Amino acid sequence: MKRFTTLTAVAATLLISSSAFAASQVVHSDKTFSTDAFTDKAAAYEAAFDYIDSLNKLPANELRQKLIVISETPANDIKIDNSKVTIQEFAQTRDQVAYRAVVDVDYHFTTLRSTN
Repeated sequence: MKRFTTLTAVAATLLISSSAFAASQVVHSDKTFSTDAFTDKAAAYEAAFDYIDSLNKLPANELRQKLIVISETPANDIKIDNSKVTIQEFAQTRDQVAYRAVVDVDYHFTTLRSTN
């Protein structure tokens, strides 16, 4: 019984000391999305802002998938910091100009960093 108590104490000490080496860090990143082609700029802008609104309404687990958050440890507290919309004008044929919105999303999340 004494040996079990000693092993338990050693395991608890190792667990506590190893967690002291873990620290949280904030990771900043960005992701770019593009909309479909539209015949006018206003429709492209509207689609982009609708997309931003839908991102802001997503629960954290779905937002993690949309933003493709990659981390060695679990990512927590994912937050969108800023979103910017730009419009690209392009032609699919000689006389047909189209517009595509490009949405740049800046975000951050918290993860654990090992200091070993």
